[in-house]
Amino acid sequence: MAHGDAVDVIGQLARPLEGVRVLEFGALVAAPYCGMLLADLGAEVVKIEPPEGDMARRFPPFVAGESAFFMSVNRRKRSVALDLKQPEALSWVQEMAKRTDVVLHNYRVGVAERIGVGYEELRALNAGLVYCAISGFGPTGPMAHRPAIDLLFQAESGMMAITGERDGPPVKVGTNAADVYAATTAATCINAALVERARTGLGRRVDVSLRDAFLALQACWFTSFLATGTQPSRLGAGSPFTAPTDVFPTRDDCIVLAVVNSKHWRILCDVLGLDRLVDDCRFGDNEARVAHAAELRELVSAVLVTRSTEQWIELFDEAGIPAGRVYDYRQVVADEQIRHNEMVLSFDHPTAGTVMTQGVPFWLDGEKNPDPSPSPTLGQHTRQVLIESGCPPEVADALAGAGKS
Repeated sequence: MAHGDAVDVIGQLARPLEGVRVLEFGALVAAPYCGMLLADLGAEVVKIEPPEGDMARRFPPFVAGESAFFMSVNRRKRSVALDLKQPEALSWVQEMAKRTDVVLHNYRVGVAERIGVGYEELRALNAGLVYCAISGFGPTGPMAHRPAIDLLFQAESGMMAITGERDGPPVKVGTNAADVYAATTAATCINAALVERARTGLGRRVDVSLRDAFLALQACWFTSFLATGTQPSRLGAGSPFTAPTDVFPTRDDCIVLAVVNSKHWRILCDVLGLDRLVDDCRFGDNEARVAHAAELRELVSAVLVTRSTEQWIELFDEAGIPAGRVYDYRQVVADEQIRHNEMVLSFDHPTAGTVMTQGVPFWLDGEKNPDPSPSPTLGQHTRQVLIESGCPPEVADALAGAGKS
């Protein structure tokens, strides 16, 4: 097949993971978000839930009884509700694993092995299985069995020590960022393992530590500490690497401004009417500007408060200076570029009705093709998936009924 033909075929398939089957034993965010990424890329994701469901289903707010939190990370999946303490239910899940490409979970260390879906058990059934476990602190070590959650990873990765206002207390990132970044890391590793399997026919075990992933996210700050031994300070929206970079007050609101090189510094001085500062030795290069960031902030702020945010945005956009507004979610939803990029989608949920959610943040061959299929109701596909796996209908009915109890 010629290269051009391959591109045409990829374009027709639309999603590169079409035909890849995933069994997700996910709860809350990390594994479910990873499973959703794989689903958005075309994988068929079957979510195995206990009879009471993923605990995220009980997180507010609710839309017609369905959790918006749960729906945000579980679109394009099928839900199978089974009590894996029942030997027959477990045997059919293991049967599914024989025909599965990827198994994904975020159980605490040791739980998957205890219930019968550990790596060794499933690899013996399927040598080509890519098995991914997302855990708090890694699969081994003195902290491997600790209970943990996103806030703990933020605290114990160093992130909270560098987040917050200059004179304020440590603050977490406003969303569950450790979960999401670990999930993204896991999806990357899973896809790499699938590429390798295409060559070798053999699967891989992938382990991702939530805390390690969140520490890796801080690469620039952490490596700077390792190089100097100096703990980075909390700077609010400021930066330890460039200046002036911060949130500044304007006449009617505020503006974010980031000057990262000398060219932008000269342009900024021209736009603000501060040409005298171009040759000021305190601000002669980026290192000097960072050293005198507090003085520079006062000088820049004194000018920015003379005009509205909208006026400054127009001037900075024309001059090529990175600057922007501080949006709340209502403004994000109204933003014309967000709308153009299809980052607000709606789908028809079987019980919640029309639900809006975040879009897909990538294009394939210039197309988004979001297909915003809804998240499943609890156990919605139990009978269907069991029968597809070869389970007799009467057994599937019994197991599906037990999963609803």
